Amino acid sequence: MEVLTDNLANVNTTGYKGQKPLFEASLPDQFRIRNFGRLGEVSTDYSQGILQKTDRKLDFAIRGDGFFVVDTPIGKGYTRDGSFTVGTGGELLTREGYQVLGEEGQVKLTSADVSVDALGKLNSGGKAIGALKLATFNDLTVLRREGGVYRAAPGAKEQPVSPNTQVEQGYVETSNVNAVKAMTTMIEAMRSYETHSKMIQSIDEQTRKSIEEVGRAS
Repeated sequence: MEVLTDNLANVNTTGYKGQKPLFEASLPDQFRIRNFGRLGEVSTDYSQGILQKTDRKLDFAIRGDGFFVVDTPIGKGYTRDGSFTVGTGGELLTREGYQVLGEEGQVKLTSADVSVDALGKLNSGGKAIGALKLATFNDLTVLRREGGVYRAAPGAKEQPVSPNTQVEQGYVETSNVNAVKAMTTMIEAMRSYETHSKMIQSIDEQTRKSIEEVGRAS
């Protein structure tokens, strides 16, 4: 329910990727008749979200694989949310205030007139100022969402994005969560929980009655 609630809460969050709880069999009884389920892990669906046109010059969206690389107080972060702002010194920043990185370090704009091509190469005030740094990983399970960005596990190595990956200016990538499907799944989970809770209560009641009957018989 926590995972499903998180998905619904982020239906309108730019660049958000839906999560899915994965369960595994655990604690088989001594007769191997019944298996119990437990939460194994929470996986992330990194499929492409719909690109929404905004016509805002500092809105960038990635079409394809990869992430924007940002600098946070505790190290590198990765995000698909390209709705950027400008700091007092011309720094390109995320909404959380993290500095957006280019191929040669921090991105600094020299003018309000900004453009970016499909490869992520930036132009500010009519001059080239480098390119946005895009990166991905061979195994995306090394990423964990934290503080509005994804962080890579220690030792995980960045990989270059696919040649087919493009940056679109004036667009943002919407959440890939389907609100209707997420709500339906949540309702099913709640009903399943209620059904099993009632079943457990019924079994407990039958057990109590059986114990009482045995006590009276003895």
